[in-house]
Amino acid sequence: MSKISSREKLSIFLVFVGIILAFMSYEIFNKATYGYEPIVMKGWLDAKIPVVSIFVIPYLSFHLLAAFIVPWLSFKIGGYKAFLVNGVAIIVGQLCLDVAYAFFQTQVPRTPVPGNSPFDWILVHVVYGNDQPLNGFPSNHVTWSVVSIIALWRLRKRAPRTSWILMLWFLLILPATVFLHQHYLVDIYGGIFVAFTAYWSVMFIVEKPLLQLENL
Repeated sequence: MSKISSREKLSIFLVFVGIILAFMSYEIFNKATYGYEPIVMKGWLDAKIPVVSIFVIPYLSFHLLAAFIVPWLSFKIGGYKAFLVNGVAIIVGQLCLDVAYAFFQTQVPRTPVPGNSPFDWILVHVVYGNDQPLNGFPSNHVTWSVVSIIALWRLRKRAPRTSWILMLWFLLILPATVFLHQHYLVDIYGGIFVAFTAYWSVMFIVEKPLLQLENL
């Protein structure tokens, strides 16, 4: 990997700051109420999905992996532009989510948890205790996870073992959102759409000049 310039170092720092601010914006909207009854987007299939509290393990690992580990791997393995696409896609994706949360507030009413296992305790006291059941569409967890999966997919030939292990782990986060009753299925579809739209839009803008040069 070639030596990075001072300008690129500043960009890397600013992207990480942007990712942190993106997460903070989600936290703000998660606690915001707008004076009207939030929409419940529960379908017939959602009613049949049980609580499976062991999914708190991948669910809680998501922010550290998506916000820091995968962007760092994108830089170390894929280079500066791969990092830039990954990091900016997360920021752009979250901005799209914030717009949705600001104008279309949804709710996932809490489901009683038996409390028979340590995972049940973590779900009730850590997940439910810190996360309001608001603004689930599109899913923040799904959006960031799918952006990370796409970024890792592009690294799979250079670091196959690491990429595939992390991709499979992120895939667990998608069902975790519904098995923990934090989201409905439609929230997953929305998150996937936002993730692909954000990632490919940013990739086109950032990497298109490089692609043009390669074709000359």
